[in-house]
Amino acid sequence: MAKFATGGPAMTPDMFIHIGPFEALFLLALGFFGGMLSGFIGSGGAFVLTPGMMSIGTPGSIAVASNMCHKFPKAMVGAWRRYKLGQLDPKLALLMAISAIVGVQVGIQVQYMIAQMLGPTGTSLYVSIAFLIVLPTVAAICLRDAIKAKKYGLLDTEPKFAMKLEQKFRVPPMIHFKVAGRTQSLWLTVPTGFMTGFLAATIAVGGFIGVPSMIYIIGASSTVASATELGIAFVMGATGTFSWIYLMGAVDFRLTALILATSLIGVQIGAVGTTYTRPFYIKLAMAVVMLIVTVSRACAVPGYLADLGWITLDPAIRKTLDSLVLPIMIIALLSVAPIVMVPMFSIRRKLAKAGVLSEAIEIPKGGASRKLVTKTIIFGIITLINYYLLFRDPNAWPYFITQIPHMDPVMRVAMSLAVIALAIYWSIIHGNFAHGVLDMLKITSLRKDVSNILMQEGVAGLDKWIAQVKRATMTNGGEKR
Repeated sequence: MAKFATGGPAMTPDMFIHIGPFEALFLLALGFFGGMLSGFIGSGGAFVLTPGMMSIGTPGSIAVASNMCHKFPKAMVGAWRRYKLGQLDPKLALLMAISAIVGVQVGIQVQYMIAQMLGPTGTSLYVSIAFLIVLPTVAAICLRDAIKAKKYGLLDTEPKFAMKLEQKFRVPPMIHFKVAGRTQSLWLTVPTGFMTGFLAATIAVGGFIGVPSMIYIIGASSTVASATELGIAFVMGATGTFSWIYLMGAVDFRLTALILATSLIGVQIGAVGTTYTRPFYIKLAMAVVMLIVTVSRACAVPGYLADLGWITLDPAIRKTLDSLVLPIMIIALLSVAPIVMVPMFSIRRKLAKAGVLSEAIEIPKGGASRKLVTKTIIFGIITLINYYLLFRDPNAWPYFITQIPHMDPVMRVAMSLAVIALAIYWSIIHGNFAHGVLDMLKITSLRKDVSNILMQEGVAGLDKWIAQVKRATMTNGGEKR
């Protein structure tokens, strides 16, 4: 017979997992691959990060809250990078973020009520079931479009429904989105923004709604939608993190910091990777990883149901299913690297072989100058000191954060804002270190004009550009002689 699990809405220190060497290494790998995927597809990568944390025993609510705390500063870094590439639409991001904030607050209240009724096991079940519904649905849509674009040689699938809305749904005010290249009613952004925020607060994944809605409702390209979602993620992530801390004390900054350590490097590699591939490939990447993660979460659900006393599960079957959760999650992580990096290194190798790599990529200002090296070393040292202070006493953070919901309102607000400030500080310091490392390694994007040729014409267009550059070089060389 069904029964309610014990547990209140606020977290207690014993709900926070022990972080040993294995957990730390796993979280570092999770951050790198999740960050790379995030920068590439613009969804925040939470459909990898949240289940990843849960696969090593983190309760659902803590995983969602900690990922949201990690997500907003990382999104800030990724959004700025994509904005400089001319891919982010600021107006669209702002309008959707406003309604997304409301959705975040509603989603957190749903989690709060489930925690009151069913405890941490109930929130883990809720998060997992949400993944099982959302992941395959979005994956199927993305896979369909990617196959169609590949089959017919399209730059991307044309958002016909969005075009019809632009022509027929003319409810004022009509807003022109310059980067997206569309003029749509403001009232289309309100429900899509709300659902983006609600899903982000529910399972720490807003991009699943935000990116597809901007593609199929607003009419933005995959590249613009994925970039703009990072801007939205920053706004709703910051407000959501505040609520998670204030109401439940659910943010485990130890998890957040370890994921940030590598994700701030991964997110920039992913963002750079978007300039080396065609837009439909972004959808293919999303679909592949989503389907693998779906299998991992499906293996975890029967165990949660058994823990709540809602089903009877044979111990041998339970043990087998539980043993599959983490390995399948690791497969999902490892699949990210070839999806993002193979196209990038393939194009770079082609350009280098032709002797035109330096003409095709954005060269960091100053290159690997002494100033850049010094800056990277300084931020690297500060980063190491920060991590030492955080992990010097592994139990200090769980006891600190779980006290916040029991403080008086003024102190709750002050401490919640302090944690948000800590996340931003951590990201700025470590983000500068990560950016310096990437600049010294010259892991940089293609020039915008070269990237546009690749996106529109594929490898054939790139071959034409290489031939033109070589002809120009030979002509200039002949003139000089």
